[in-house]
Amino acid sequence: MSEKINTFLEEIKRTVDGEIEKALVNNEPLIDGLYKSAAYSAGGGKRVRAVFTNLVGNMFGVSQDAMNKTACAVELIHAASLIMDDLPYMDDSQLRRGKPANHVVFGQDVALCASIALLGRAVNLVLEDETIDLDTRNAIAKILTHSYGFEGLAAGQFVDLKLKRKNIDYSIVEFINAKKTAALFTAAGKAGALIGKASESELQAIEDYSENIGFAFQIVDDILDVIGDVKTVGKDIEHDKMNFVMLVGEKEAEKKAIEYTEKALASLDVFGDKANELRALSSFLIKRVS
Repeated sequence: MSEKINTFLEEIKRTVDGEIEKALVNNEPLIDGLYKSAAYSAGGGKRVRAVFTNLVGNMFGVSQDAMNKTACAVELIHAASLIMDDLPYMDDSQLRRGKPANHVVFGQDVALCASIALLGRAVNLVLEDETIDLDTRNAIAKILTHSYGFEGLAAGQFVDLKLKRKNIDYSIVEFINAKKTAALFTAAGKAGALIGKASESELQAIEDYSENIGFAFQIVDDILDVIGDVKTVGKDIEHDKMNFVMLVGEKEAEKKAIEYTEKALASLDVFGDKANELRALSSFLIKRVS
């Protein structure tokens, strides 16, 4: 099954890369630099969130065409969040996805503009997608905007910047992980379920799975920040950054990642064998540190 997930990752990556290229075509010479900055950060990456959206949609029998724009939108939001995260007054990272961070290449001013533009384009992609009905489009747009506003990325980043180093506390780190990482995972999963016309109970199960696997994913990232190397991880390694591992230790962090993964898997019981690909994805994500 892991080989199947790897193949699916590659297939979705190719599809999403193509969608992103189409989404960032520029017809206005005056803002060519803005588009180049946006495309620079939107390119690359493993497309894990897009794969997640597609796997959820597949479980409900959704066609690939009906998933493409939404999966692309999720990745554009993720790219926008990385640009912001790397800025000098945020995490001050010089490297992202194995290459210089956006602000290093284009400057902080352009990088910020590109981040905002990517968020707008992501929502427009969903709202203009005529392969899904209008009510579903509107619902997905609402979920996606929540993932980066007061209910998501912006809230998590604010607490990360202003409170975490002053209040080193489990609940603070948990809040940051929920808003900066799990919120977009949850939006990605719920978007796929909405396109698949999931019932309320099915939607709740996907939300529970998404939130817990998002937590597990972030804890694994935190572990890699401590034990990984720049070549493998593709970004600056912050060995002294206060994160989950620095708070509880590597072994306890590994245990917590497994616990969150098990909670995620339990949420899939309602789907039976239809959720086997999601179960394989869970294993794929947790094994990044095995």
